[in-house]
Amino acid sequence: MSEAALPKITIVTPVLDAASTIGEALASVRGQDYPDVEHVVVDGGSTDGTLEILERAPGISWTSEPDQGLSDAVNKGIARASGELIGWLNADDFYEPGALRAVGQAYAAHPDARWITGRCRIVDGGGKEIRKPITAYKNALLRRYSFPLLLTQNFISCPATFVHRDAYAEAGPLDTAYRISGDYDVFLRIARRHDPLILERELAAFRMDEGSLSMSGFELQFREHLEQARKYRDGHPVAVAANEVMSRVIVLVYHALRARRRRGSALHSAAS
Repeated sequence: MSEAALPKITIVTPVLDAASTIGEALASVRGQDYPDVEHVVVDGGSTDGTLEILERAPGISWTSEPDQGLSDAVNKGIARASGELIGWLNADDFYEPGALRAVGQAYAAHPDARWITGRCRIVDGGGKEIRKPITAYKNALLRRYSFPLLLTQNFISCPATFVHRDAYAEAGPLDTAYRISGDYDVFLRIARRHDPLILERELAAFRMDEGSLSMSGFELQFREHLEQARKYRDGHPVAVAANEVMSRVIVLVYHALRARRRRGSALHSAAS
């Protein structure tokens, strides 16, 4: 496939005080073997050294100003994007090698696709893969994708998803009322009109750390998910009921996992 046939891809990265991880996120974009990529970074007013890293980073376009949170920052980035496809990469996540080329080639072969998604690993603060059974479970759901299934729970991984600029325009901006789960909300809006093109390969890694937004607001995240599923149920009451049950089960499982880790750490400290 000729390089000219590949679409321009814009990556939008919202960031606030992520000096410990933003460098890896930037490097994962910069290291892609892709001919036409734009990286737009939207900082919300960092004070921890993030701005100094952005100032030294080559090949990015960035701004820093107060915002209304994650969804507002992403909206600003999408408004500035000039690419045909737009990826959303948070400052603590990163792309796998070759991810953008895989996405670009898939779109060139299927130009009617309005969004493309693939697999996403979960890693800890040090970049080690964790939660492999959860990843396998999400991948199994992804292979069986349908809109009603997506209403039951969010198995679309944000950093492994690329949306056509026209689909974002059609869906409208992210809802800034959602502190954590603006991605699920906008993806459901897109999914009501278009099925995603699904790639059977890892595209990105999502960092789950004790200090990350997704861990600290875990219960809020699932409350938002349920509210969003109810908004877009479109005659799928069983799927929404399943969302409520699954959200409760997942929160309980994560509480149990965290309690077990704390007990293990306490026992290790006592033994030392």
